[in-house]
Amino acid sequence: MHRFLRQSCRMLLVVSLLVFISFTRPTVEANVNPPLRMGYGVNPAVSWDSGIAQLGFDWTKTFGPPPGRLPYRVLWRVEAKAQHLQNLDAWGQGLEQAARSSARYVEAWEIGNEPNLDASYGWNAPPNAADYTRLLCEAYRRIKKADPTAIVVSAGLAPTGRIPFTWNGHKGYCAPGVGWCPIYYQDEREFLREMLAAGAGDCFDALGYHPYGFAAPPEAAPGSAACGPNDFCFRSVEVIRRIMVDEFGVDKPIWATEFGWLVDPGQVGRPECRTDPAMAGRMWQVVSPDQQATYLKNAFAWAEAHWPWMEAMFVFDYGFNAMPEWMVPSCDARRFYDIKGRPAEAALKAMQKRYAPARPRWSTATVLVDTGPHPQARGSVRLSHDTPEPLSWTVVSTSGPFPIQVVKNQGRDDEPLMFTVQRGSLGVGTYTGTIRVRVRGPAAVPVTPETTDITVTLKVASRVRQIHTPWLGR
Repeated sequence: MHRFLRQSCRMLLVVSLLVFISFTRPTVEANVNPPLRMGYGVNPAVSWDSGIAQLGFDWTKTFGPPPGRLPYRVLWRVEAKAQHLQNLDAWGQGLEQAARSSARYVEAWEIGNEPNLDASYGWNAPPNAADYTRLLCEAYRRIKKADPTAIVVSAGLAPTGRIPFTWNGHKGYCAPGVGWCPIYYQDEREFLREMLAAGAGDCFDALGYHPYGFAAPPEAAPGSAACGPNDFCFRSVEVIRRIMVDEFGVDKPIWATEFGWLVDPGQVGRPECRTDPAMAGRMWQVVSPDQQATYLKNAFAWAEAHWPWMEAMFVFDYGFNAMPEWMVPSCDARRFYDIKGRPAEAALKAMQKRYAPARPRWSTATVLVDTGPHPQARGSVRLSHDTPEPLSWTVVSTSGPFPIQVVKNQGRDDEPLMFTVQRGSLGVGTYTGTIRVRVRGPAAVPVTPETTDITVTLKVASRVRQIHTPWLGR
């Protein structure tokens, strides 16, 4: 039988002409945050490359835990392959631990990469959207348990073009021995339909997609001659959006976790790569370095003007051309997607950007003192915000009819701002003072408002005493 009265706890009771209750509560505000609009990111060879901040970009992707707090937001792409289903619980536990330990350094998580491909960097088995959805939902549950503020992004789907075959009941599917298919892979649109039919819409905050431009300019519309019969173009993501919303009622953002244009090796001093096996089959996609610059800049402009549902875009790639050959082969395509040191870097640096602002909110505080032996009291306030970046605060000044002494002049958003107040010569009554605080975020991220006056209410009573009262428990 449960016992409901098990022990006593301490509480404050104010005895005076008036009874005052001391409490701290958050400021009540409507959520006025706009969508994450826009996120400017890259897929870098080195996630802490200082050139990313010089670009004015506010996101980077990592392929492992970041070394610490980077000066921009972080999307961590984690491995999600078929073999992880063999011990789903252990894989999920590992993600949960990583999310908990990295909460201060990672804003978003991408669960896998191109799972509609059978490749060493994709699903690494015949693609199966329902199986991938099981991994995605486990990852979502575990990451949100560890860090409820984290953004979970589904793996960026690879644009494969239209595939006219069905294999084992899966539409748009290539498999050895089927038609002209050399390997296993699935049309990204059919893979998405199978994902959403399996319940994936409940297991991500944003859908990942790779809207590479191929040879088409970013303005080319799906179905146009410029995109060709496979819709190989940047705006193919519009079809992905229609499938999500119109066919499955999933109205969630999309993140372009990779996109870019491939420069002609012969125009950047590497003509021998045109016939190298690593590039020969891609030569139909290549553009000039100047076209790469223009197309990337115009792609961001198009998304900002036409796609309110596109939240973050990650250029592929940054810095891979400088990697040693034992890491990136001499004629690997990653060297020719690279924008670093090419006209695209300067164009993107000069491009006007519209960052998603951080919108901090502060709690208020009410503290009690009496006219007798308790002229001093402690209080604290906390900072909260809905955008993913970490914030820091600095106390600018204090003011009011009573002295306010802050314990620490600077702190982070997970640290309370603690202070003490002195009654001085004030009599019984209610008084208000302010603590002026400035809030800052990572480089290039605006804060609105940057400076806030936090209200501190002091209630002076004739007497404050402590009593004991029982509490209910199990």
